[in-house]
Amino acid sequence: MTKLAFIFLSLLCLPLGAQSSAPKGNLKVRFLAERSPAGTGQVSLVAKEAKSPLFDLPISHLSAPQTPPERIFSVWSTGLNASLATVTLPEEGNQFIVLLVPSKEGGFKPVVISAKDAGFRPGDIYFYNHADKTVLGYVGTSTFTLEPGKGKSLRPEGAKGDNLYYDVGLGVREKEGDRTLSKARWPVQKQMRMYVFFYINPTNGRLDFRAVDEFVEPEVPAAP
Repeated sequence: MTKLAFIFLSLLCLPLGAQSSAPKGNLKVRFLAERSPAGTGQVSLVAKEAKSPLFDLPISHLSAPQTPPERIFSVWSTGLNASLATVTLPEEGNQFIVLLVPSKEGGFKPVVISAKDAGFRPGDIYFYNHADKTVLGYVGTSTFTLEPGKGKSLRPEGAKGDNLYYDVGLGVREKEGDRTLSKARWPVQKQMRMYVFFYINPTNGRLDFRAVDEFVEPEVPAAP
């Protein structure tokens, strides 16, 4: 038997699950939680018997890139000794950002974003509405409206002050009409992406929001 034929037969003998569930390429995932339940402790990415090293689940910045054992995995809390979420990564792509928002059923609902999505570039903002009312707003001249449980990216336009800042307005849609949550000026940050969570503040029961920045390394031009 030739060496090539032996390799071919060896591949045929692999279990189907082993062929289909293995990660394609070098998977890297970064995490950001809207909030962290008390006692969560460090977390690990688990699939069957495989697990990643432990790491902290951040709420004020994105985690360092983690390598999941497969494209479908659980985020396992060591402190709670329970799965916080089951994440399914798309078949295409190897670099992802996973936003974890609290689920009514307990644990987290994962929101998976491709880190290389052409529709989410440096300078863009990803809004996610985890509140129970429609939110809306503008960044410069770009506007958005988001129903509960929805997310979308926005590319700001219409910077002012020699292209240094955007006028920003955020609001909520009430029965009586739209109510302003915030008016501010946000700086133009060409190498930053921003994540904005709308949520119900557990301390006062009112709709609130918070923003987290992510620095994006500039693309290195390919060698000629």
